[in-house]
Parts: sequence; C-alpha cells; structure tokens
Amino acid sequence: MESDQLKSNLAPIVKVENFHLHYYTRRGVYKALNGVNLEIRKGEVLGIAGESGCGKSTLGRAIMGLIPRNAAVVDGRILINGRDYLKPLKDYYKNTKKFKPSKNADVLKKVNNEMSKIRGQEISMVFQEPMTTLNPLLQVGYQIAEVLLYHSPGLLASRRLSRSRAKKEDTKALVKILNENGPNEKFREYLKEKNIMGLEDQILAIWRRKDLHDLKKEQMIEKLCCEPINSFAKNYLETIEKENKLPNFSKIPIFGRIVKRELIKEGYKKASEFLGLLGIPNSDKMVYMYPHELSGGQRQRIVIATAMINSPQLVILDEPTSALDVTIQAQILELIKELKESINSSYMFISHDLSVLAEVSDRIAIMYAGQVVEVGNKDAIFDQPKHPYTQMLMEAIPTIEAHELKGIKGEVPDMRNPPKGCMFRDRCPYAMPICAEKRPDLIKVGEDHYVSCFLYEGGKS
Repeated sequence: MESDQLKSNLAPIVKVENFHLHYYTRRGVYKALNGVNLEIRKGEVLGIAGESGCGKSTLGRAIMGLIPRNAAVVDGRILINGRDYLKPLKDYYKNTKKFKPSKNADVLKKVNNEMSKIRGQEISMVFQEPMTTLNPLLQVGYQIAEVLLYHSPGLLASRRLSRSRAKKEDTKALVKILNENGPNEKFREYLKEKNIMGLEDQILAIWRRKDLHDLKKEQMIEKLCCEPINSFAKNYLETIEKENKLPNFSKIPIFGRIVKRELIKEGYKKASEFLGLLGIPNSDKMVYMYPHELSGGQRQRIVIATAMINSPQLVILDEPTSALDVTIQAQILELIKELKESINSSYMFISHDLSVLAEVSDRIAIMYAGQVVEVGNKDAIFDQPKHPYTQMLMEAIPTIEAHELKGIKGEVPDMRNPPKGCMFRDRCPYAMPICAEKRPDLIKVGEDHYVSCFLYEGGKS
C-alpha cells in the first residue's frame, strides 16, 4: 500500500514512504529497513513495537538523519514537514555503480549540515541510555543551555533584557493580573506594551510550580525586575534578540566570550525552570551537578529536558524506560503524559514492551524484519489485533488474569539474506503458498487500521 492511503484529519509532521535502508558490512549487506510506510501526526503519541533487531531504533535514527557512513538509503523517502532531507543519500546510491562508505560519508556531512538546523528545534531524540548520552565532563545545566544557545539565542537574550527593562510596578501589576484572571490575553498585552515579553515564561514557570506557596510565588515574580546590565553586553543582546543568532565574534573574541557567558548563565536559569516543571526538586542546584552525581531517573529527566527545551514538533523516545527500575519507569511514563498535555508536541515512542506503549500511545505500529506489519489506534491493536505476529505478541504479555504465556517459535530471519515473500511466513501458523511468492501490502481493515497480511486481501477482515 502506498503511504498516501494512510489518510487522517491530522496533518503528518513526518511521512515515511516505502523507505529502504541497508548497512554495508564485512559480512554482507544487512537489509535493516525494507519498505517502511508510516506517518507521525501532530499532537499524537505513536508507539513503535517489535522484537529486538526489527528496525525500530534504525527508523528513529533515520528520521533524525543520525545514520553511519556505511548506511545506504536505497529507496523511498522520509518527509519532515514536506522536505526530504535524505534525498542526496538516495541519489548517491542510485547513481553509483558501487557503494563506498567513504563517498557516502561526504554526502552524509552535507545532509548533517542541513539537518543540524532542525535537530533540537523541530525534531529531537531521547536515546536509550542517558549516561552515554550526557557528557560526563560538563554540568547538566550547561548541556541544556548549550541547546538553547545554538537554536534560540534570541530567547535567552530576550529573557535577560526583560529583567533589566521591567520595573517594580510592572511585576506587581503582572502578579495582580495573574491573581485575578490567570495568564490570559490581558497578561500578554501588558508584557507587549512594556516591551518585556521575555518575562512571560519566567513568570509562568514560577506560577505553575506546585511546591511553592502562593505568597512565595508572588515574591519571586516581583523580584524579576530592575536587574542591572552592562551597557556593552546590552547592545549585543539587543541585536541577538532581534535576529535570533549570534554575531560573528571572530575579530573580537574577548567580547564574544563575555556575551556568550551572559547567555549561558541565562540558559542555566531556563534549564532550572524547565527541570522544575519536570518535577525535579532543587532544580536550581541540580543544574550545577555532573551526570555521575545523579540517579538513573534524574539523568533520564535531564535527557528529556535537553530534547524538549526548545518545544520541538516531534520528540523520538528510543526505549527511554528500559534502563530504569519499575517505579522510575512509572514516573517517566507519567511525565511523558503530562508533557503531552502541556507542550503541543508529537512523540514517537519506541519500545519492545507493549504494556508500556498501552500507557502512553494514541496509535501503535508493529514492526517486523524492517517493515510495518500493522498500524492502528491503540484500542484496535490491543482489542482486535489482525496480523498473526501482533496476535502472538499479545499472547506473550503476562496479565493479572491467569492465562498460558505462549512464546513465538522460530527466530527473526537473517536480514543479510531475507526470505522471498512475507518475512514472517516461516513462523506463521496461517502461512499460504502466496506468502512465499510476494510480500503483502498494507490493507485497510478498519477505521485508521491497516495490516500487511494476505489473510485480509481485498480489505476483508
């Protein structure tokens, strides 16, 4: 099935169309992704499930453009807001007689230069193991602030300047508006009128904290004013605020260091506020700590904060709970549900654990051997699984009710030499002769429910 059959009222942020990606290794060509069709829509959590080695993480990294030099984009495309960033890699593969990782690396550098403009801002990724994601030599606050410095220096400059522009009567008036009507249009109009819009997220970060008494909140908000600023730094910050980019300090590096220091300091403040919203106590102290000083759950929250700090359109979560114990897993899942409600982003949640996906997902896609074999709403996948592989995955989930746990016999095929026809046929109890001849397309079997299986040929469930 062509991916344009996957229609919805929600416009997709990412659209994957017949995407093939192969790894060239010394032991042969490993066919990691084999015709993936998928879309991620605005405001949804899309769960991706499947056995280890089915291509879940590879798909997430391909969307981010984080693929190694020996990865060949063989066919298809991944559209991010309508743009195919990986097209140069596919063009190289199509136009070369022999694939060479060194040549592919040159093309990949250009792709990375383009994608670096949207990584962390439009799309971001939370990796599986937070300790390997974070730099052990840098304070966690600096690592969050660095993302803001690269993508949103204008925001940092605006925040710093707004505290120097605001007067005592301004912050008192804003507290009065919040007490009467909350953060409504009048609140924002006042900020615009006084040219202190940079105060908005600073005030709201304090106002939304659940660990503070109302009087303490008012006192903290009223102190967000009258902060002196160096006139030299002020001139540069006003330029950065207007253009949202750092000036070229190559001729005057000492000035650049002063301005960047001011912005990084502001980044620490923003990081502390954001960590407070993520439910981390003493966040103002934690930003000055190093990764090894934090627990696994705290590190995972730091990684999530780094990915979310710029409110990207899409966040890819690659098994974010697999390295955590059950109680911390529950906290992280609850956090993701809260972020979904408070920050209007979309999420691609990769996991091999269907019970985890049941907690957070709106739709679920089941992957097997580098293909999407079934995709649909969470309720449809759990209540009426269609594909034999999905059905067998459901039977392998332990539940409170007594039932026999059934493992899936056989193994995932060797993707260096995948079988002809349906990839699952050697393990499928319903295999037919046609399964050995051709691969099934995704077929609609219900409302927004698609399955890749000859049992449903012609749309009959």
